[in-house]
Parts: sequence; C-alpha cells; structure tokens
Amino acid sequence: MVTATIVRLIALLFAALATGALVVNWFGLARAMARLPSASGYTEFHQASTQTFDPYVPIVTWGALLGGVALTVLSAGLSSAPGQLAVAGFLCYAAVIAISLSTGVRMNQLIAGWSIESPPDDWALIRARWIRFHILRTLFSVPGLACYLLSCLLQGPLTRPT
Repeated sequence: MVTATIVRLIALLFAALATGALVVNWFGLARAMARLPSASGYTEFHQASTQTFDPYVPIVTWGALLGGVALTVLSAGLSSAPGQLAVAGFLCYAAVIAISLSTGVRMNQLIAGWSIESPPDDWALIRARWIRFHILRTLFSVPGLACYLLSCLLQGPLTRPT
C-alpha cells in the first residue's frame, strides 16, 4: 500500500511538472516571444529559453508518460475507471511527446543554429508555427494531468485507513 502510494505520488509529480512547464511556457514565454518585433531579439530570446527548458522538460514529460504505465499497472485493470483514465492520460502525454519530437524539437534545433545578428527572413513564420504546435502539445498535457489525478482519486485514499 505504501509503495503504491509513493508510485502514484511520483507519477502525479512528473505529470504536474511537465504540464506546469508547458503551461508556463505558453502563458509566459510564448506570448512574450510573439510580441518581440525584432528578428534578432526573438532569436536570442528563443535560444536562451530553449537552453533553460530543454534539459528539464524532456525528463519530466517522459516521466509523466512512464507514470501512466505505473498508474495503469496499479489500477484494478483496464476495465476499471482508474485504469482507463491512466491509459487516457498516457495517450495524452504520448501525443505531447509525438508533437514535441516531430515539430518543437526540430524547430528548436533549427533556431539554435540561427545567427542572432542575421536570422532568416521567414523567422516570423517559423515563430508562429512553433507557438501553434506548442499550444497544441500543451492542450494535450492538461487533460493528461486531469486523467492521472482522477485515476488516483478513484483508487481511494492515499493513506492507510486507521
């Protein structure tokens, strides 16, 4: 019982950290990026923020995905509501990773190679595309976290009854 509780809490922690990072990035950084009128300013800001977020976000997002596996295993089975919610959350975080790897990571690598002094002429189009895909992956992570929370709540109390 104690081990299952700890595993559930760790799964929720990773999911909350992943979703939190994506939401902060959307409401904070992406909106600030969208307001930068200068190609050089945008490039420098994006490169700096990517260096800050890149080591952290992949770890917590993969942790959130693995948390779904753990929550599924700890559930009463795939036919139970907690099991189905854990799988639904897992699929949400799988979508976050698929979107990130196919778009965000590639664009971050592209932008990392830009010269701050002379970014490409189509920088604003690339910025808009990056923001759109970032919002999309964030919109998958929020219901993923909600599914994990509901899965855990439906499992019963997180402590031993006295």
